[in-house]
Amino acid sequence: MTKKLRPLRQLVFVMLAISLIAGCSKMFTEAPRPLFRLTAPSDCPGAGRHFPAQLTIATPYAPAAIDTARIAMSRSPTSLDYLADGDWTDRAPSLVQTALVEGFENCRAFTAVGPDSLDLRPDFVIEADLRHFEAVYDSPTATPVAWVQIAIKLVKVPQHTILAETLISARQPASANATPQIVLAFDAAMADAVKQVVGWVLANPALSAPHR
Repeated sequence: MTKKLRPLRQLVFVMLAISLIAGCSKMFTEAPRPLFRLTAPSDCPGAGRHFPAQLTIATPYAPAAIDTARIAMSRSPTSLDYLADGDWTDRAPSLVQTALVEGFENCRAFTAVGPDSLDLRPDFVIEADLRHFEAVYDSPTATPVAWVQIAIKLVKVPQHTILAETLISARQPASANATPQIVLAFDAAMADAVKQVVGWVLANPALSAPHR
């Protein structure tokens, strides 16, 4: 009986080996998914203002569904999915943090600006909650709208006093229902949101006399 089963076992081993080789071949021949990034606006609301203070931008908090490098999309208020043919170059909160840092740097309104990972001694910190960062489909046939919504707090250091808080929201329709055009819509919405945040912060009167 053992002799009769031996050819069957050999056949199973051969089939397993073929499937493993096929899987490895697919892994090495499949094209990588395209990666996309966001840019910060070069123009600055409130240009020309300068404050003798250091500012850091904390990494925004985000729910797990958008705390990812996948590009989120929503077809209903209660659903969330992801685009299949592209990813961000980093997790969404890190992309937003980088865009905010670069937006403030382009304004040159502060003595120093950086993420909270840098060894700065900030006078002010921007804390944020990333509430929406998805492409929204209002109907099955419509092109999506990129939606960025960030709750912002301006915090005084070292007292850790919240000086002000606001909700920033930006939407930008995509020109087509395709990943490159959806990413361009995200880029425009993010630029709009960054300019709103920068303008709101620079208008705060507490910046004029920072002290420890």
